[in-house]
Amino acid sequence: MELFSKIFVLLLILITVSFSACCNCGKNLDDSNTIKGIITVIGNEPFTKLAIRTDENKIYVLQVSKELKDELWKKQGNYYYIKYGELREEEGIKTLVVEKIIPIIRDEK
Repeated sequence: MELFSKIFVLLLILITVSFSACCNCGKNLDDSNTIKGIITVIGNEPFTKLAIRTDENKIYVLQVSKELKDELWKKQGNYYYIKYGELREEEGIKTLVVEKIIPIIRDEK
């Protein structure tokens, strides 16, 4: 019975460690085409747009799919990593074509 307990504890530790190693939760991101900041909304109704405000106080409009837009709209004020494919600038407004969003855990801010 004692051997079974030791094997069970060892198995639990291995599962916990392997899960921690697999979940990056925003850590170790490739910095190319990645921006970190707070999700915000700019403009006045009915012309509001989702954007991200960086720690350097730069603002980028986010061009996202409907699903991501619905999710981010509810997450205003939260920190995210935004992985983008293209950076466009039209009339002085920088727009990111978003490929992926990754929430930032509080310890990383």
